[in-house]
Formats: sequence, structure tokens, C-alpha cells
Amino acid sequence: MRRGFLNFIFIFLFTIFIFISEDYAYAITANNTGFTGLWEYPTAEMPDDGNGRFGLTKATPYGFYFLDLAWLPWLEINARFSTFNTIDAGGRRYMDKAIDLKFMLWNSKTPEKWYIPSLAGGVVDMMGTELMKAYYGVATWRYGKFAATLGYGSDRLNGVFGGVEWDVDNWLTVKAEYSPLDYTQDRLGDDRTRVLADDKLPKKKYNVGAVIKAPWGTEAAISYQRGYEWVFGISQKINLAGPYMGNHRRTFETPGDARIPCWDKLDTDKLISRIKNGIEKYVRVRDVDVKIEAEGKRHNLYLAYENYGYSSHAEAMTRILVLLSAVMPDVDELTLIHKNANIPIVKATFPGNLLFDIRTRSLRSEEPMKTAIFGWVTSDDVIENPDAEHLLEEKAKHKVNAMVVYEPRLDQTLWEAYMDRWDIDLVYQGRYSNGWQSIVDVRFPIIDHVDTSDYGGIFWEKDLNDKIRLQKAGFMYANKYSQNGRTWFFADGGWLDEEWFGLNAWARYYGGDGSWWIGARLGIFHDRDPYSFAGFSDGIIAYVYGRAWDLPVVEGSEWYYTGWLQAGYHIDALDLDLNLSWGQYVDTDRGFKYEVTRHWDDTAIGFWVIDADRHAYKKDFTKAGVHLEIPADKWFGTMFGNSSSHIWEQDTILLSQYYMHSAREGATLRTPERMMNQLRPVAMKKNVEKMLREYCSYDEEQEENSKTVTSLLEYIFH
Repeated sequence: MRRGFLNFIFIFLFTIFIFISEDYAYAITANNTGFTGLWEYPTAEMPDDGNGRFGLTKATPYGFYFLDLAWLPWLEINARFSTFNTIDAGGRRYMDKAIDLKFMLWNSKTPEKWYIPSLAGGVVDMMGTELMKAYYGVATWRYGKFAATLGYGSDRLNGVFGGVEWDVDNWLTVKAEYSPLDYTQDRLGDDRTRVLADDKLPKKKYNVGAVIKAPWGTEAAISYQRGYEWVFGISQKINLAGPYMGNHRRTFETPGDARIPCWDKLDTDKLISRIKNGIEKYVRVRDVDVKIEAEGKRHNLYLAYENYGYSSHAEAMTRILVLLSAVMPDVDELTLIHKNANIPIVKATFPGNLLFDIRTRSLRSEEPMKTAIFGWVTSDDVIENPDAEHLLEEKAKHKVNAMVVYEPRLDQTLWEAYMDRWDIDLVYQGRYSNGWQSIVDVRFPIIDHVDTSDYGGIFWEKDLNDKIRLQKAGFMYANKYSQNGRTWFFADGGWLDEEWFGLNAWARYYGGDGSWWIGARLGIFHDRDPYSFAGFSDGIIAYVYGRAWDLPVVEGSEWYYTGWLQAGYHIDALDLDLNLSWGQYVDTDRGFKYEVTRHWDDTAIGFWVIDADRHAYKKDFTKAGVHLEIPADKWFGTMFGNSSSHIWEQDTILLSQYYMHSAREGATLRTPERMMNQLRPVAMKKNVEKMLREYCSYDEEQEENSKTVTSLLEYIFH
């Protein structure tokens, strides 16, 4: 068998070297479990930064549901949900959550030096039950349409592995691998039952198959594995830097018949009116105020606005710049001021020649953006321009809307793998003067398939019932308390979510352009009655598993008190935030919270770990989870009409077992990070510049060819 397999590999390599071309733009594909690889093993390749895929694979008796992402230019993260049909878990198939990591140690980018391989190392199943945990190192040589991989894995990966890939055409990739995978190590459940019985162990140590790729990013895989099993998979590519699926970019609209007049033939009041009317018609911002300063032949423009229609604040500013380029005569300088609840936060001052470059859709040099200045709005800005005080005019806005809400619950109990509830929310949002905002959200359950019973149900989420309840209602406040615009106070209070009533207060000092900050948070909370519209619980609500858990809770009081010291640092090159908190949690336990969050403008994916007094079962930490900020209109771009400012925000615990009453933080209506992260000058400048360059010189093919993966060594020694 071994000689036959080696002959197959030789013929495969020889055939491919005859037909390959060095200038071919290859496409990487996923393995069974989701991360970039062959069929059962990884390769030393990964998606471009911010790209990934989600999908599923059926490899009986295994099932894999995955979300894979190049979270950093040199780090691939694969979040995986696995099912095992042969293992019983309380009347249903066994299920398990896992995370896989791959570090790109060295990326070989030069086709002429194809003999120098890309190198990667990683870990499989690094968190949770770690049922399939293994480590590996791998090398991949790529030459045009062909790639060869050789690696070594520990534990169930079981030694030396390897394989080859052939990108036959843009729509087809063929893969073959040598797989020594040790299935006898897959033992699950309390009795450590093997997933594969002796008669189902692999009969052959090679896997072969093909991946069919659609132009819109869907991939279908079919392969023959273990010498007897046909395996099927389907996945969809995503790109967090743009519309997640497809290239439906929202057009930048301007007056089609615009004629740009000269200053000497211009009525300033009419120009201001034209700018306001154009912005109101083509850009989804409000409270637009314009001021034009003229000194001889020198003209400066000041424009203040508030974004209401875009999840990306950089997109709102970019659209204003594009519209100004279509209606404004040449200016020497223009300043845009972004407000929130009538509080001016960040300003951007651009050289006037930027409008000409935008008008001609060609940023001919980097000078316009190099000389652009982004900074906090200070009190001096108004003092220097007393005529511009009307830019901060007080206005109030009210909005009422209804929306459909879907609440899925995956792998929460041993009895039901998937439960869900459909709701309709009636929402009021108010924005007032001087930093005040409010919200009232009433939730009407319409279809409830969630079991919250004490035995077999999600008993710790009693609010998932069929009662009409006040989901949230309260106030939000944010204002600055220093002349330099860097010291801020934030607060919110009321019915914060379905579980908590309370009050939060934050203080923040932002250093420089927002690259770092220090601050504190205080909070007081009370349990809500899960069956009442808006009432409080009679006492402390305690949730316990059906086993002996040590669950100390606050005694003698129905109110919980919390407090943290906090700090954060922003790594601009990676759009990465590192945050640290220390203090007291709801249940009197104390400890640290470590957060690492990656941003792609208005999209964010982060990971957090809490190390408090009480640790999770068999772990050296308390809780770990993922933080998501997903804009609604990023899914399909223009396919669903107007833009939306709504961002779905969610924190999800990754561990299956953890203390219910430990490391609880209470709740908030809106955190300072949620409000300020995009508006920090350091982030705003980077995102506006990126969006302007895409607008001025966007070429889909050029963009595709310019993508790259940066290795960890390159990043360290750059």
C-alpha cells in the first residue's frame, strides 16, 4: 500500500509541474474542521488579514460547524462546534466547543524562491474540554497552482503528515493527503467511549477530494477519507474589512449636475444652503451647520454634523468629503467636526487640495492625508472661532421603530442542542442636548422554543419566557470635563437588560490621539423579576447546577456593588486594543479581566479572560469569552436598501462549565468603548484615509492582488 501511495504522489507531482504557471493567483481552502488546510490536517497557509469563512462538514460520525478567521495578519483562529453521533449524552448526541490556533511563523511570498517554504505552528482544541487537543508544526511549498505540505503533529495528529494541492482552475481545487490520524484517542463522555469502533477505524491512510468554488465565495467540498467514508462540506467566505459577503459596495452619491463656481461669482449664503441641502439629500447625517471664513483670497470651511445613518463614523465623514468635492470651489482648509448628542468629540482638518484629488478620484500623492490633522475638539477651538459657536446648537431628536429579534441558544443543555425564541421589539430612542440620550425597549415574544425548567432546561435564563417585558429602559450620558477634550465622564442607568436594574459611572482620560487611556468604573445593581414587566426580584436570585458547587453570594443585601480600575492601549498598526481591568465583581469576588479586541472600522471581534477568586472547574481562570460588534448593513452592502447604524453587540462565554456566581459584571446600556473607539483621532484618521483611497482609486482586481499575509517574524523584526 505504501509503495502504491508513493507512486500516486510522484505521478501527481509530475503532472502538476507540467501544467502550472507561476503567475497564477491561488486560492486557499478549508480542511474538515474549518481552518486552512488539506482534509484532516493543516497547511502553512492562512486567509488574508480580516478574511475567513464559516461552514459545516459532515464526516460521519463527526459533524463540524465552524467560523474561521485571520484575526491578525499572522494568526488564524478557528471557532468550532463539533458533534459526535456515536456518543450518547443524556439522550442526544455528544457536542463540544473548541478553538484552534495557527501562527504564521514565516510567509514565503516570492514565487521565484518557491523552494523556501512558509512555516506555521499551532494548537488544535486549546480551550474547553480539550477532547481533541494536539500541537503541530508544518511547512508548505507553493509554486503557482501547486502546493506541497509536510508537517508533524502530536497526540491524535500522530506524527508525520503531508499532502499536495492543485488549483486546476479558479473554480476547482484538488487535494490529497497522507493522514496517520489516531482515531483511537477520540474518547468522550464520562465512560471515555471511543467515537469510532474497531470496525470503523481508517482502512487507508490517505484522503483525496476536490473543492468547487463559486465566484461569490461559496465553496463545496467532496472527499473520500479513511478508505471507506465520503465526506461533504460547504462554506462561505467572508471579509470583515468590507461587505462580509459579496462586493455590493454602497455608492457615494453626489449631485449629478453639480457645477463648481468660482469664489468671485459666488453668493456665500447660497453656497452654504447648497451644501446643507446636498448633505441632507445624499448623506445620512443630521444637525449640519456650516461656516465659511474668507480673508482676501483665502477661504476656510467649517462643518459640524452628527452621524445617524452609518455604523461607521469614518464612512459618514468620507461621504461628506466626497459631496463637498462636488459642490465646493477650491478652499485653503476645511475642518469637519463630529458630534454625538450635540457634544463635539473629534475634529479633522484637511488641506484644501484634498477636495481636488477626491473630485478627480485620484490621490496623486500622500501629502493631503499626511498633512491632515485629526484631534480632540477642545475649548480653544471655539474660542479661536467665536462665530462658529452656532455649530454646537442644541437640538433634540426622537425615534420610534419596531424590529424583529432572534434569540438562539446553542448547546446550553444536555437534552436539547438548539433552542430559540422570536420576538418583536418596540423601541424608542431619544437624543437630547449636552450629551444626554435615552432608550425604551419593550419586547413581545411571539414564538418561544426555549425550555427554562429547573431540570433539563436553561434554568439560569428564566427571562426567556413568553411574558411581555421591558427589555431595557434608561438614560445614557457622556460629556467632557477638560479644556483639552481628553477627560470624559460617562454614565447610564435604569433597566439595563433582561436581568439587571442598575447604575454605572465611568471616568476616562485619553492620552494623545487616543492611543491609550486610564479610568475607573463604579456600579450598583439589583436582580430583576424574570416574570414581571419591570419589577425587581424579592431577593437575591441564585442559580446552581445539579451538583455541589461552592457558590458564595452577597448576603444581607439585595443590591450588588462593583468597582474597577481600568486602562487600555491601542496598537495602531494592527487596529488592536489591549484593555485591563481590576476590581470587585457583583458577587464580591475580585480579580483581573484581560481583553484583546481587533477592529475593522465598525466591526470588532475580541477575546477576554477573567481571573477572579473562584476558578472554573479544572481551570486556572474563571471565565473566558468572545466579544462581537457586527454592523447590520455589512452583511450584504446595498442589497437591503439604505444604510443602518445598528451594530449587534454580544458577549458569549466559551466555556461549557463555569461558576454561575463568579466574575459577573452586571450590565450596561452602552460602554465608553462602544461609544468612543471609532471616534478616537488615531482610529478616525486611519479609517477615513483607507476609505478615501478605496473611493479614489478602487480597483477590485488590484485590491485582490495586493492582499497579503504577514508572518509573525516579519511583524517582530519590521
